[in-house]
Amino acid sequence: MRLSALASTAAALLLTSPSAALEQPEPVITPANIVVLVDESSSISAQDVDREREAAALIALGEFAPSSTVAVVGFGSDNGGQSPVDVVCPPSTVATAQDRQRLSDCTRGLKSRTQGDGTDHASALQQALSYLRGDRSGPKLVFLLTDGKLDVSDSPRYGPDNALDQRNRTAHELIGTLLQEADREKIQIWPLGFGGVDQAQLDRFAKGSFQGQCGVKAPTPSATVVSSSADVAQALVKAFQAGRCVGASDIQRTPVSSGGTAEAKVRIPLIATDGSILVTKHDSRITVSYVDPEGNTVPKSGTQGGSTFQVSGENSTVEGLRIVNPLPGTWTVKISSAPGVPALDVSTVVMYQGAIRSSMTVNPPAPQPGQEVTVALNLQTRSRSITDPAELKDVSFTADVAGEGFTTPIPLNDDARDGDTRGQDGVYSGKVVIPDQARGTVKFSGTIAGIGISGDTRTVDAALVTGPRPLAATTTFGNADWNVAPGDTVGGTVTVTNNSGRARKARIIVADAAPGTVASIPGEQTVLDVPPSGTSTFDFDLAFGDGTALGANALTLRVVDDEKPDDVIYEWRITANVEKPLPWTEIAIAIGVAAFATTALVLFIYRRRQRNVSGLVVYLYDGYRSCGDLAAPQQQASVFRFHLGEVHTGLAQLSHSAGGEDGYELTRVGGQLRLRTPYGDTHALQLGERLTVSGNLAIEVQDEHAPVDFPDHDPLMTPQHEERPSSGNHLL
Repeated sequence: MRLSALASTAAALLLTSPSAALEQPEPVITPANIVVLVDESSSISAQDVDREREAAALIALGEFAPSSTVAVVGFGSDNGGQSPVDVVCPPSTVATAQDRQRLSDCTRGLKSRTQGDGTDHASALQQALSYLRGDRSGPKLVFLLTDGKLDVSDSPRYGPDNALDQRNRTAHELIGTLLQEADREKIQIWPLGFGGVDQAQLDRFAKGSFQGQCGVKAPTPSATVVSSSADVAQALVKAFQAGRCVGASDIQRTPVSSGGTAEAKVRIPLIATDGSILVTKHDSRITVSYVDPEGNTVPKSGTQGGSTFQVSGENSTVEGLRIVNPLPGTWTVKISSAPGVPALDVSTVVMYQGAIRSSMTVNPPAPQPGQEVTVALNLQTRSRSITDPAELKDVSFTADVAGEGFTTPIPLNDDARDGDTRGQDGVYSGKVVIPDQARGTVKFSGTIAGIGISGDTRTVDAALVTGPRPLAATTTFGNADWNVAPGDTVGGTVTVTNNSGRARKARIIVADAAPGTVASIPGEQTVLDVPPSGTSTFDFDLAFGDGTALGANALTLRVVDDEKPDDVIYEWRITANVEKPLPWTEIAIAIGVAAFATTALVLFIYRRRQRNVSGLVVYLYDGYRSCGDLAAPQQQASVFRFHLGEVHTGLAQLSHSAGGEDGYELTRVGGQLRLRTPYGDTHALQLGERLTVSGNLAIEVQDEHAPVDFPDHDPLMTPQHEERPSSGNHLL
């Protein structure tokens, strides 16, 4: 990387693709069509109804696409005198705070029925399907909450009597018909049971409905059974997450004392463009406020920074704050109880989705039959490019190429293999060979989908050519460092081959820049004068502007025929990480800290080495006669323990000791040694110095491993070296 911000760049003509100059439509969240069915049969306790009501409110207030519709329907059985369904919230959009507040208010209409404990799933499904039939934008989802099994034995609508269980059998048959219709209409059913439910029946609802997925990594509809209504909210959030491809945190339960305060933390990831923080208060007298990752309390209505806020349910047991373009990071929810409110566990969850647009490149843009083609996909939200692997872990990148009589999948990866030039840069690439028999035009399709994003598909129609094109090109940046600062440039090279036989001009341009990315090539470098034949190489500088966004930047480099600018010869998707350089004061501090840490480490190692007794050898003498020696164990230690005994009368011997009152202990600091005797005495001695220990017996200590003559003091200085011969026989 050339870290030279070209002074001429600001004054130069900074060219971009004509198509890039046109504003791309801002990506939006795909709407959803949602019906929540809630069991109201008399077998439901008042507490269970409260939990169901709060769970339904989580979905109603948690949906964040403005044109989505949400309906909430209670159900039981008619029992001869009442409707089996109770439409508490007719289908409503969630575009405004007033829409959300109406949903919050109407969910309070869910109640346990006072008559009859029948459960008419068939009528509930009929009502849901009546809201979801026909062509609609986005997924069609039914969430079914129930505590029991189908029971219409007292319902005359299924027959004049229930002889031989006729009414339940008729209802089962109707459910089968409704499930077939749900499959045709692409309606998913996500059942959630608690208590004495019929697991097989719930599985039938899920598997009999439409088995679509919102992404390759997302599950198909399935039934969930929990032990009690207390677990309904968490299970429903998980079902909503899977069916809607919504990112969601686990529900956090925060104890709040009567009249007390508490805080809960939730994280909104970088990929989120729309989200809701949902607080289940259980008591409307509890109040909450919201603090963003920068420590600012945000308004409950209006805008702050680049974010827009809408609150709903403030006077209800469930409150939701919808945020458009939220600040990523950890948010703090401050919870305040009032005097007289009982101690409660307040639950907090965040649900989010990223409105994305994909960018796809195909190289070469006009391939030949039998030629290898590289396809690349990259993701960007309405505010930034996303390259962090952690943010993309639940996202799938898929591609294929189709022509007359064939469709071939293209495996994509971001691991610097099989067509991917740089690993972990957020650009997923793969290679495919166009079949030899392919003719005409082939279509490349790339799809990005998964939990936490609103998916996107891009298509490119490529006209197949025969023989070499008049111009062919490639670009390279060598071993460029793609961690840059605003104003930096990265030097690249474009190689153009002219097969036309006449002089031509090509042009290199920056196109399809991600939101916030400001990058360009100086105008004088964009025009490439190509001689009539052969291969020519041109250097250029890709300059990142002073105002470019910090973090991930992304753009496409294109080489086009200057005579026909729509004729793309070559294109390459590039990402870079832009960071502000550290001020010199911070650099100086960082250097100082690093130097201090290095010095401390050296000093620690030095002092530890000074105290290590490994390599010490104790020599035993009787007068001037050597009686053997003993080496310290080879492993590092700070104490060398040994024993002085007799083999037989008059002959002394050294041996290792595990400690005890009759043993010697030898320690050291550098060349200064200390010997503690079995008699409690402590003696200081130097390496090579003899010390009388008993009668004519004396010992001398040498260091055979370290050629270092340690000083007695503790400065950091180069030790004096001396060679010492290795000891003879050690009594180990």
